[in-house]
Amino acid sequence: MHIDLLGPVAVRRDDGTTVTPSAPKRRALLSTLAIRLNQTVGTDELIELVWDGDAPPTARAALQGHVAALRQLLDCPGLTLGTRGAGYLLAGDPDRVDLLHFRGLCDRAGVLRPAPAAPAGSTEPEPHDPAVPLLRAALDLFRGPALVDCGSVLLRERTLPHVTDLRLRALDRLAEGLLGAGRGGELAGELAEAAAAHPTRQTLVARLVRCLDQAGRRDEAAAWYDRAVARLSGPPGPELRHAGERSADGPERDAPPRPARLPRRGAPDRRFTGRSAEFARLDEALAAAVRSGHPILVTGPAGVGKTSLVQHWVQRSTGHFPDGVLHAELGGFDPAGPREPADVLAGFLLALGEPAGALPASPEEREQRYRELLAGRRLLIVLDDARSYEQLAPLLPDPPPPGDGPDGNGAGDGDAGTRGTPVVVVTSRSRLRDLLVRDGGIPLPLGVLGAEDAAELLARTLGPARVAAEPQAAADLAAACDHLPLALRLAAARLAARPGWTLGDLAAELADEQTGLATLAGTDRGPIGVTTALDHTYRTLPPAPARLFTLLGLHPGAVIDTATAAALADLPPAATRTLLTRLDAVHLLEETTPGRYARRELVRRYAAGQAAELTCDDRFVALDRLIAHYLAVTAAWTTGGCTTAAWTPEGGGAAPAEAAAWFRREESALRAVVVCAEQFGRTAESWQLAHRIGLLYETTGHDRTHWRAVTEAGLRAAHSCADQAAVARLATDLAVLHVDRAAHRTAVQQLERAVAAADRAGDQLLRHQCRARVAGALLRAGRYDQALPLMTDLVSAARTPAVGGLLVRALTDLADALVLAGSPGPALVHADEAVRVATTRSGAEAVLATQSRARALHALGRRDAALSTARLAVALGRTVGDTGLESRTHGLLADLLCELGRTTESAVARRQAARALAAGER
Repeated sequence: MHIDLLGPVAVRRDDGTTVTPSAPKRRALLSTLAIRLNQTVGTDELIELVWDGDAPPTARAALQGHVAALRQLLDCPGLTLGTRGAGYLLAGDPDRVDLLHFRGLCDRAGVLRPAPAAPAGSTEPEPHDPAVPLLRAALDLFRGPALVDCGSVLLRERTLPHVTDLRLRALDRLAEGLLGAGRGGELAGELAEAAAAHPTRQTLVARLVRCLDQAGRRDEAAAWYDRAVARLSGPPGPELRHAGERSADGPERDAPPRPARLPRRGAPDRRFTGRSAEFARLDEALAAAVRSGHPILVTGPAGVGKTSLVQHWVQRSTGHFPDGVLHAELGGFDPAGPREPADVLAGFLLALGEPAGALPASPEEREQRYRELLAGRRLLIVLDDARSYEQLAPLLPDPPPPGDGPDGNGAGDGDAGTRGTPVVVVTSRSRLRDLLVRDGGIPLPLGVLGAEDAAELLARTLGPARVAAEPQAAADLAAACDHLPLALRLAAARLAARPGWTLGDLAAELADEQTGLATLAGTDRGPIGVTTALDHTYRTLPPAPARLFTLLGLHPGAVIDTATAAALADLPPAATRTLLTRLDAVHLLEETTPGRYARRELVRRYAAGQAAELTCDDRFVALDRLIAHYLAVTAAWTTGGCTTAAWTPEGGGAAPAEAAAWFRREESALRAVVVCAEQFGRTAESWQLAHRIGLLYETTGHDRTHWRAVTEAGLRAAHSCADQAAVARLATDLAVLHVDRAAHRTAVQQLERAVAAADRAGDQLLRHQCRARVAGALLRAGRYDQALPLMTDLVSAARTPAVGGLLVRALTDLADALVLAGSPGPALVHADEAVRVATTRSGAEAVLATQSRARALHALGRRDAALSTARLAVALGRTVGDTGLESRTHGLLADLLCELGRTTESAVARRQAARALAAGER
């Protein structure tokens, strides 16, 4: 048995089987005991860590249950969990816990021992440093951020600083050893990531500068050194200063820039697939660019394949550019920072034939000379991975002079012109709106692959037979990768290296909320991982958009509107909209309709990982704002606050279209927020939100697959806060749900529980409402034999003083039910009584009673009386001031006229109903 904590928590048997606990608190307990292996951990400390300092009174008993489950899980040789006094002890070999194994390797390598002081510039380490293999093995144990899903924020906050510090010290010591062996370049990538994450550690930057210098990458070394020094408030320390001096004094420091060209054309990448529509759009854009001189802008999220697309298109289109192709990697989103335009211009000038010794010194002179050399040339300029318009502007050629287009002596479609018009193609994960506005850029947004192209990409790596054997698993795998080419290639590479795995195995691994994203990590020599690609985008954000993106990681949905984002960030909507636009600009979000922003699942998980780094207080406060926001919005739809109609779910009927559309968008997020509120002790908010969601399930016609899970979570929360009125409401929700699923016996049992809870709460009005909701559900299900006796009882109860205010509604409901059941005579009796009672009540009740009487008269065949009664309902409806109710009275009249064949009058009434409804929506 092995316990892995350096990444997502995992428990592995010796045969490789994974048996990781799914419950977060159980993972927190296991992680705590594993970190303190062979040490007794007190019960009080465990309770504090497992419940993040907010333990319920039942925590001690619950802890015993978790311990018992872990004992059963660890019931094999290697690790033993036992009781020791007032605590628990996990005993075993430290090498079976990767974090302890990491510490052991670091100790053997001498990292835990203080290093002797050495002056800057001292002799390099021995070429065959025995610490190198130990430290390489130690650092390879990391599979991602340590304890990322351990289930305890407190445990992470107390453990991570030490682990992070030791990891950085190990990396520093490994760099020292590799530098002594002349292999410093091997560690440049890892050091760059670490230095970007910890920019204040001068020793780390010094090691990176030396490794880059040793690998001959002196421009990058100088850039890292300059940035590090710029961040300091004083002079650099001796080690960083010495590293910078060594890099500056290197023999290749002043070597001229190399000419900038596209990589030499070779055999096309056999894994590239699809994109025929995009190639056609590039061809069309080329024709337009030749005529106008406007740059072509290919944009899309990280990993979507912008560079690959352009390179393949260039290979197909080189005949259009007899004067050649210039190419520059602008490094716009590189951790080392974007390239300076002056450096790019130097490479372009060399490629255009300018002697190295004659390169202009100033950026302005280089820009002028560059444009002079471009004049009249029929060539293509590819500017890859641009960061901003400011970086691009000096690299754009002058536009063609007037008359140099198709109407003059210039080019026709698809040709680079007789005089010569350079064509510029820019790729960027930024939308670069300034380029579109200032230079008329021709946008070509690049989306993810379609289902067929994604399957073809997998087949080109894995072989057609392997993909064809599991078509559904292949589709699931592509969906788990968001159909993103980078993610698909990484997934395919993982499967190609494991021929014994099925596509379904990897699809299931990617579906894991906690560890799926880590599965798409890159390799040392292959493409960067999805997380790294997103890191490169995230780190370019200013503080305010970065904070909003992190807070959005607490939102569980795929689509976020401005109001929800504003609630999470505690900002005004206008300011929030500005920040959302910044995130949309770099494809971390996509504004699908005004004010609504979608994000891919991989981005959502990445944001959730960033949110996990927030402090407990920040996270809880933001979640409270999110919960409060959803409570406020659902209250508007479910408690009469909706302006489109006097509609409440308790009264039956369908929800307004606006409520239904909102619920369709937000349903999955609402479900997750209910569970989140319950887990974080917001029980009152949890049951209220669950109850309102249940009302929306009942009335919107939305898919009801998850209705029961939401209601049961709310019922647990109601019991937790000992609120009997809440228990009554949630038990009623369950009863209605069971009616919906034709489980009528269970529905009756739930109704009895709801009524008993209402009685315990001493709320007769609530008791009546619970029974009325279930009666309405039975009626909608066609169970008249069960609905009518219950409704008759409700009328009797409404004649008592306790709930007398509901008599009109009870009578009209019973009358309408009798009409549906084929008993219009008794229905008219109850409707007439409702009309008499309503004369002393509110205008709305009079309208409802009159409508009910019209329906009963119509069912009796008394058509003229029914029409006159319906017209009376319309007249009454106009006096109430409720446009929704007025609309429904016009609708009833239209229905009656239509059944009599009076279609013209019916159409007029239908238009009046629509006008009334529209007036309410305004």
